[in-house]
Amino acid sequence: MTMNCGRLRTAIIAAAIAWIPAIASSQTAPPIHDHGSKAGAALRADIIAAKLMSLDARIAMLTADMKMFVGEMKIQTMEMLIEALVERQTLMDGEMRRRHEEMRGPANNRRPHALPPGELEPETLCSPFI
Repeated sequence: MTMNCGRLRTAIIAAAIAWIPAIASSQTAPPIHDHGSKAGAALRADIIAAKLMSLDARIAMLTADMKMFVGEMKIQTMEMLIEALVERQTLMDGEMRRRHEEMRGPANNRRPHALPPGELEPETLCSPFI
């Protein structure tokens, strides 16, 4: 019993798609030790950019595969595509949250020019000429 070329190609592509998450999950980045230096922030930005580029390439590949497949293969590819999109959005949200917190840090806290009204002495609010 022989398989025709189309079924063989579909089986090979399905096997490749099934192995992508296993390969991607085994490739983890080393932990980042950021001690507040600019070099650590630049390194973190480079790692985030590399992860985003990798996810973008994966999303593009899955989108092309999804358009090519039909039936159960298309559903499985759509599932992997949605997972990749959610992973990318989660990464972006976490990075934006970290940057917002960084901007709210002690270096950006500015002292007000005047005290709030509740902390002023009543005598200082009155004119000495009244």
